[in-house]
Amino acid sequence: MIKVKTLTGKEIEIDIEPNDTIDRIKERVEEKERIPPVQQRYASLYSMLIYAGKQLGDDKTAKDYNIEGGSVLHLVLALRGGNL
Repeated sequence: MIKVKTLTGKEIEIDIEPNDTIDRIKERVEEKERIPPVQQRYASLYSMLIYAGKQLGDDKTAKDYNIEGGSVLHLVLALRGGNL
């Protein structure tokens, strides 16, 4: 089990497998938080997970980053820039 901490300080505990991709971990957070499917698609596109000071690539696995039980990841929303 790992913890995913949001910018508001909320901690979300989820079970993961070593071969889970970072994208799959994001999906599990969304499922646990009961984010509606329509919003999930956008949440995945504009969010990133940080671990040990590194932005995690969606196609990499927990094992690639040595993420294991007790690890704490940080969820950050990446806001899109645009003209006002």
